[in-house]
Amino acid sequence: MFRIFFFILSIGALSYGLSFLADMDGKLIIQWPGGEIQPTMLQAMLGLTAIVLVLVVAWSLFRMIMNSPEALSLYFSRKKQEKGLAALSGGLIALGSGDKSSARRLAGQARKALPNDPMTQMLRAQAAQMEGDTAQATKLYESMLATSDTEIMGLRGLYLLALEQKAFVAAEQYAARAVKRRQDLQWAVLGLFDLQSKRENWRGGLETLKVAQDHRHLDAKVAKKYRAVLLTAMALDLEDSQMDEALGFATQAVQLAPTFVPAAVVAGRINASKGQTNTALKIIRKCWKTSPHPDLAVVSAYARPGDSVQDRLNRIQSLANMTPGHKEGAMAVAQAAYEAKDWALARTSLGALVRGRPTYNVCTLMARIEAQESGNKGLVREWLARAVQAPLDPQWVADGVVRDEWAPISPVSGKLDAFVWQVPDDHDDKDDEAYSLKQMIAGLLTAEGLDHEDVVDGKTGDYEDNLPVIVERDVGEDTEPEEDDGLTDEEDDQNASDDEIEVIVPEIIESEDAGTSSEKPVEPKVEKKLSRKAKKRQRRTKIFVAPPAPDDPGPERKGGRGRSSKGGRSARY
Repeated sequence: MFRIFFFILSIGALSYGLSFLADMDGKLIIQWPGGEIQPTMLQAMLGLTAIVLVLVVAWSLFRMIMNSPEALSLYFSRKKQEKGLAALSGGLIALGSGDKSSARRLAGQARKALPNDPMTQMLRAQAAQMEGDTAQATKLYESMLATSDTEIMGLRGLYLLALEQKAFVAAEQYAARAVKRRQDLQWAVLGLFDLQSKRENWRGGLETLKVAQDHRHLDAKVAKKYRAVLLTAMALDLEDSQMDEALGFATQAVQLAPTFVPAAVVAGRINASKGQTNTALKIIRKCWKTSPHPDLAVVSAYARPGDSVQDRLNRIQSLANMTPGHKEGAMAVAQAAYEAKDWALARTSLGALVRGRPTYNVCTLMARIEAQESGNKGLVREWLARAVQAPLDPQWVADGVVRDEWAPISPVSGKLDAFVWQVPDDHDDKDDEAYSLKQMIAGLLTAEGLDHEDVVDGKTGDYEDNLPVIVERDVGEDTEPEEDDGLTDEEDDQNASDDEIEVIVPEIIESEDAGTSSEKPVEPKVEKKLSRKAKKRQRRTKIFVAPPAPDDPGPERKGGRGRSSKGGRSARY
């Protein structure tokens, strides 16, 4: 609105001025040698205006002619730049889509159009890296380190390239240089921290973690837990050589994370070694309230060197009373009672744990109790048989690796604080000593004072050579061959009872020459269905399983209670 008003006002003023000049009576006299003119004022103004316009146009033409080479050069330069930007854009799209040939071709075009552009160098380096030309990629990334504008870009490229080649030392150096240049770069700070943790550089990791906290690259709770893990790792390394310094680190870790079991274990163990029993017990009990753990119970039991087994039992009972009803407390009391030979208390503590489906540790502990208290080998074998198929107890697990003791990093990925206390997944490592039936028997029975000789189906030999399994042949069929029921192998397999667990015991091979017998030490193989041919070749035995608990209905059997479906023959459980 204001512009329209101003435009109308300007037109009115111009019209008024022209009419004023036209109405003037005076004349302008212009003389020069040889003549003169006398135009009116209006004619003089119009003529002057025309002369000014002609001069302006002439000057513009002169400037355009003088600047035409530069304008032409600028025009071609702009066209070249547009072409280079198009090549860069297409090259980045090709990189994202994984088109190696297009990325390399467009990188060459971008290099011709924009040779000094940092993005051109990045495109060329990544295109070379995608094609597997690591030497060319490294050369291009290193060329970026020469200028401050592209230094960070080159460091990141070299860092990622080193990680791809698993050159962790070089990657750590590149990340450290990037952190020194700019501490606000999250990739550099966290990458350096991760690499320092993998190389167990705990002190360097603490310094980098402080940088991460200051610039909020990590959540406050996560950073606090990581600091406790690093301090615990340092305490573990120095526990045997520099106990005072290790105690300082462990104490700091406990203050940062009072419920962190490894920190409490290390701090309690070092305090106990230095004779500070009360301090050790205070740390253990504070952690036990929220995180009951068998390692805490061990430290509490041996917090005062020289104590009797009864003193250790009393201390464990006091600890377990802090978390009534918890499994770890009951197991700890049962273990301490076993060491104190208080069989009644041990059985009472395990009372709730043996119901239903007890775990591996419960079954093996019951086997030890039976071996020491009654020496009943049958009951011992029953519990060992249940232990073979029992669910595992929680252990320290990280990336599929199971360990008895905690470690600060995973042995597979090198990740910090990867070990967690949980039940391991099922795995096929049945040859492991911890899960081998033969090793269990050798470690549990022979070590508990049982005879080193046992009788297996009338044959006597070393205990470790004869697998102590109860041999039971079918009732009434000890000497007679099995009757043929007219069924094929496949039909016989289908009729086999699913709840029978058959254990193949190596046949005692009779020597034809000397008439002697020997056993072939083969691990027992658990199978559910046996073909008739296998039954004819190998002797069948059954593993005795402990009687089910009152609240455990047990498996349903097809042939009635205590009977198998085949022929109604009795089977003991």
